Amino acid sequence: MARRRTKGSGEEGGIGIVIIVALGGILALYQWAEALPGPWKIALSVLALSTILLLAWSLVGLARTWYRRQLCHKELRALTPTQFEERVQLLLADLGWTELQRRGGGGDRGVDLVGQHDGLRYVVQCKRYTKRVPPAMVRDLVGALHIQKADRAILVTTSGFTTQGHAEVRDQHVELWDGDILAAQIARATALRADPLRVRAARRHTGAIVYAGILLNCILVTWAFATGDSSSQATSAVGARASQPVPTLMGTTLVLAPPTLTPPSAEPVAAVFNGGNVRAAPALQAAVLDQLHAGETVALLGRSTDGQWIQVRDERGQVGWTHRTLLTIDPAIDAALAVTVP
Repeated sequence: MARRRTKGSGEEGGIGIVIIVALGGILALYQWAEALPGPWKIALSVLALSTILLLAWSLVGLARTWYRRQLCHKELRALTPTQFEERVQLLLADLGWTELQRRGGGGDRGVDLVGQHDGLRYVVQCKRYTKRVPPAMVRDLVGALHIQKADRAILVTTSGFTTQGHAEVRDQHVELWDGDILAAQIARATALRADPLRVRAARRHTGAIVYAGILLNCILVTWAFATGDSSSQATSAVGARASQPVPTLMGTTLVLAPPTLTPPSAEPVAAVFNGGNVRAAPALQAAVLDQLHAGETVALLGRSTDGQWIQVRDERGQVGWTHRTLLTIDPAIDAALAVTVP
């Protein structure tokens, strides 16, 4: 009897197919973009990088939101000690604390969190207990307050404190948050997070980041096209000046020296429509030998079997292959070009 395919294996196979298709699409897009002029390559690269960064930022934000919901919706006493410290850190952030850092773990010296509030530096100890916190732990926090040279300290617990524990913090800058106070602070933080002014401020902050990214993309793309156009015009002007006869003195007679960079007239020629690369072979993976610029003239030496690549000699005497989309070729000349590769 054939084994029945499980749901998990089917999902893994589907994910694998999606990954393969995505990689194939990226490769095809890269090969297509390789034949584009320089400014278009820069523009596509900027847009692709921006899209990747936006997706990564969104995924990180979703992951943080999901983890926050898991911590907030879970029963406090069901949290691990580390999760309880993280939950208290989220609570304090919602209450307006800044510069919060978690120091929980071995060697924390009685301090799980540090942060700033109302211009004062706080140290915080978190105890996820079911029984009352013993007075010794309260004394340890009082000692940590002085050792850390903080302004105030808070001991947060899910349970409560003994009478002796409250006595330990008398005349000390230490606050004791039992389960009831913790629940009240969570309710207060929830109300603050739902405050319309705070929600609008968060949305404005997110919108400002997105708009700044869009503006930066526009600036970079505009710069790419402006730079590409100016370089093409400058190269065309240089090529035009190089193709003009240069007056020289030979004895007493003034003669015009023949242009040295123009391909021989016996060979068919074509104008360069878009700038691109001259490669060692008719393939995008072949080594780049030289670069063509709009307005130049090249000699046509042959074509590939599929007709997509043209063998040329450029104005600098470099022989190689370039894609036919970069050239403006007369149809009669195109039809007469011989195949120079098998």
